[in-house]
Amino acid sequence: MMKFSVETSTKSGDLLVVPLFEKKKPEGLLKQLDTEHDGLISNVLNSKDFEGKLKSVSFLYTKSKDHPRILLVGLGEAKKCDIRRLKQVLGLVIQTAQSKKLSKIILQLSSEMVKQFSAYGLGKAMATSMEMADYAFDNYKEKDAKVCHVREVLLHMTLETKEKNLLLKGIAEGQSIAEGTEFLRTLGNTPPSEMTPTKLGKEAQKLERLHKNVKVKVLGETEIKKLKMGSFLAVSNGSEHEPKFIIVEFNNGKKGEKPTVLVGKGITFDSGGLSIKPAEHMLNMKFDMLGGATVLGSIYAAAKLNIKKNIVGLVPTCENMPGGKAYRPDDIVTAMNGKTIEVKNTDAEGRLILCDALVYASKYKPKEVIDLATLTGACVVAIGEERSGLFSQDEKIVEKLTRSADSVGELLWRLPLGEEYSEAMKSEIADYQNIGKTRYAGASTAAAFLEFFTDYPWAHIDLSGSYTAGKMHPWLHGGANGFGVQTMVEYLNT
Repeated sequence: MMKFSVETSTKSGDLLVVPLFEKKKPEGLLKQLDTEHDGLISNVLNSKDFEGKLKSVSFLYTKSKDHPRILLVGLGEAKKCDIRRLKQVLGLVIQTAQSKKLSKIILQLSSEMVKQFSAYGLGKAMATSMEMADYAFDNYKEKDAKVCHVREVLLHMTLETKEKNLLLKGIAEGQSIAEGTEFLRTLGNTPPSEMTPTKLGKEAQKLERLHKNVKVKVLGETEIKKLKMGSFLAVSNGSEHEPKFIIVEFNNGKKGEKPTVLVGKGITFDSGGLSIKPAEHMLNMKFDMLGGATVLGSIYAAAKLNIKKNIVGLVPTCENMPGGKAYRPDDIVTAMNGKTIEVKNTDAEGRLILCDALVYASKYKPKEVIDLATLTGACVVAIGEERSGLFSQDEKIVEKLTRSADSVGELLWRLPLGEEYSEAMKSEIADYQNIGKTRYAGASTAAAFLEFFTDYPWAHIDLSGSYTAGKMHPWLHGGANGFGVQTMVEYLNT
């Protein structure tokens, strides 16, 4: 984690960063430096090479020993700069510093930014976004090719004691949330030959170190059989790796208070099984466990933040492989609650492991259950690569999840559930089938299948379009982007 500190006096650093709203003139330290350097900054602004437009940058070199480099970065129009845009800009700052191999930066924050986001909100957003941008999964690169991390951020600003304390509180909380996302991202980015179900279980057990009230159990195949999770076990049959059922209990709320249960899909590699994927669609299938990783990352952050809630995480984890014992199309499997499922396609496996975990969740008599899964390509077709699909019949959960996501700059979009989707998942020879009767509305029919296995307030989040960095997230290094932890922490903490 970076070292953050607040300084009212001028300090030296590798890079001075000044975020500016569009059409705003330099003030404070920037105005002072402009005078010292014969109008260097004014010349850039007057030439309109830099106008403060969103994510625009201008890199300046000076003769100052204390501030040899100045980075102007645009926040866009003040009225349009929400928390999402702010985080993108601050992430861009870190990536720019890394590209120049600069490890110590000075960030000048204006009073206008504090007023717009509050000292606490600014500190939290800043720490979360900058830590996330600094993260890089480069474990397998040569030393010289690894990312040069930013180690220290000096915040140049003048604040009253109360505001300074709120800013520092926000920074501390933001770093805890960033740690949770980093835990998630490393789980997801690790090659599937290493991140097996057994390895994922061992990583989950590390959560017990974070808080005295975190307890982790990892059930093996024998114990899963005793639970009669036939649907889950059918998916795991084709793999040489034993399935695991990860149970994390964080009892940090009032005694007897009903828990919020988070359920996450944990397919550590998805070949499609006997309904095998074409080669181009098998790439990145190590990320098919990111629903489970999001659950673990969310509890990681909740424990670090000491959130006073009872939270349970359930992660069924296995591989979906085409081995000699693999389950087949036309098989009928039996879920934990005795319901039978006709297998139409072995590549629709996520719902088959989740349904058993959703049944298991009932034993907690939960306040609510939220499942997260990289479930359907249909969700990407419907809403693209920036948003996750949200499905629920419970208006209170929908409203709170949407509000939580908006407040941290993550994007959810509600998609429909209803009788037409439920009917499409009913089989003529079993209770249900694992894909719909038509090729349409695949995200909603998948959610409708999961709904059959719930008897409590429930929501499903389909992460399929929003889980990796890349062209849509240029302020993050490649791989898993950590989507969902910030939303879930906000949800659990309110």
